[in-house]
Amino acid sequence: MKHVQFVRDVMETKPVTVKTGESFKKLGKVLTEENLSNIAVVNEKGELAGIVSEQDVIKAMKTGDFMKKKARDIMTKCVISVKENDTLEVVAKIFTEKPFRRLPVVRNKKVVGSIQRDDIINTFMSSYY
Repeated sequence: MKHVQFVRDVMETKPVTVKTGESFKKLGKVLTEENLSNIAVVNEKGELAGIVSEQDVIKAMKTGDFMKKKARDIMTKCVISVKENDTLEVVAKIFTEKPFRRLPVVRNKKVVGSIQRDDIINTFMSSYY
């Protein structure tokens, strides 16, 4: 019988997040220093409010006053997230249907981790070697 693996088994448990009021400059700094393709944005309660991706940053840079923008101004609000108890097959399906490289993992609306395409690939490959 095949062993089912879950998000909780492979997720990064120290997620990098920013608050909705974070400055554009800080967003750019965190994305580049942490080498992230996107970053979860949380509200004052610590709940997932959105995602800022590299694409969101580049779009914002096309406006004249981008340095005045905050995370809440440029974030994508409709976020696809996963839960710790979701199977890796569920996450793999999302990654094949959407262009995301990283997804936030939430518990009770709070970001508790993240999972990347690499995590899925490495996990599936290691089960064959």
